[in-house]
Amino acid sequence: HVAEMQKGVLKAFGHPEDSIEFDGTNLSFDWYHCMRSGLSLGGNTCSGLVLPPEKSEGGSVFIGRNLDFHAAVEWTTTLGLPVPDDAIGTCERPVVLELRPDEGYRSIMCSTNELLMPWVDGINEKGLWLSCMHDPAGVGADGSPPGGGDVSGIVVTQLQQMLLATCATVEEAKEAILKNRVMQTLMNLHIPIADATGAATVFEIDQKTGAYVFADRVAGEPLFSTNHPIHTYPTPDTFPDVDMSEEHNTFVRQHLLRDAYSKMTPPFTLEDAENLINEVHCSFVDSKAACAQAGERTLVHTTADLTKKEIHFKFYLRDVAPVPGTNHMEDEMSDFYTFGFE
Repeated sequence: HVAEMQKGVLKAFGHPEDSIEFDGTNLSFDWYHCMRSGLSLGGNTCSGLVLPPEKSEGGSVFIGRNLDFHAAVEWTTTLGLPVPDDAIGTCERPVVLELRPDEGYRSIMCSTNELLMPWVDGINEKGLWLSCMHDPAGVGADGSPPGGGDVSGIVVTQLQQMLLATCATVEEAKEAILKNRVMQTLMNLHIPIADATGAATVFEIDQKTGAYVFADRVAGEPLFSTNHPIHTYPTPDTFPDVDMSEEHNTFVRQHLLRDAYSKMTPPFTLEDAENLINEVHCSFVDSKAACAQAGERTLVHTTADLTKKEIHFKFYLRDVAPVPGTNHMEDEMSDFYTFGFE
C-alpha cells in the first residue's frame, strides 16, 4: 500500500516510479528542520482515553483525545535555530483528509505533520480508530526525518495509514504490526488503537528488549494513555511519587483522569468523553511549573463514536486570559467539525 502511494508522489514530482534516488514515502508538512541523530523532547505532550462500552449508552464506543504541543516553529525552535521568515507554527494549519484506496478501507485522518499518510488521529469506515502519543521511553529518535537515510522498515506515519487501510479490528491491527519492522522516526510514540466492538489496546516498543507490547483495555474499565509506557506502569500503584501541582506530568494526568472518571455516572455518552478529556486540557500560564513545554497548548481536541464510524475535531485558536487563582490559561477553541462516511 505504501509502495503504491510512493509511486504517485514520485510521478507528481517528475521522477520514475521505481526511483532509488528519491524517497516518495512522505510529504512533510510545516516542518523546517530534522536531525538524523535525534534530540530530546522531554516527556509530556498528549492524552487519550477510551470509555468502556459495557457502561456506555447503547453499548457505544466513545473516545477522547488531546493533541498537546507547543505552538512554535518545529523542529527549528526545539533545536535553537533561527526561525525562517514567514514560517508556520506547529499545527497552525491542520488538514483533515479522507483517503480512498483502490483496495482497502476508506479513512479520515487529521494531519498537522504529514500529508501523504497523515498521522495524529484517524478512523476508518469499519470504526477502527488510532492515535499516537509521545513515549519518551520508546525506541527511536525524536526529531528525526520520517523517510530516507537509514529507514529500513515501516515508519510510524506509514504504519497508521496501513492499519486504517487494511484492518477492521484491534486483533487485525495487532497481527499487522507484528508482521512489520516498525521504526520510530520523527517522535518516539505509543499508539492507542480501538475498534467498534470496544476492544482497545496501546501498542508500545519496550525500551530494554525492543519487544512489541500491547497494553489491552480491561473489560468494564476505561483505557487511559498519556506519556509513559503503560506496560511498565499499568496502574496507579505502579506509578512513581509525583507532585500533583505539576498538572501536565504524565502520571498526574493519569491520576486526574482516573479521579474524574470515578465520579462519573453511567451510562456514558460522547459528552462524557469530551468532559473527561477536558480534565487534562493543556493551557497553562507557567508551563514550566505545570511540567509542560514552553507555550504548550491542546492544539487539536478529538472525540469519536466508533459505533457510528464518526469523528469530531476542534482546534486551538488563541489564548484569552489567565484564570484567577490558578495556573490555567483560558483559551479559545473552534467549534467541533464532524466527519463520517456515506
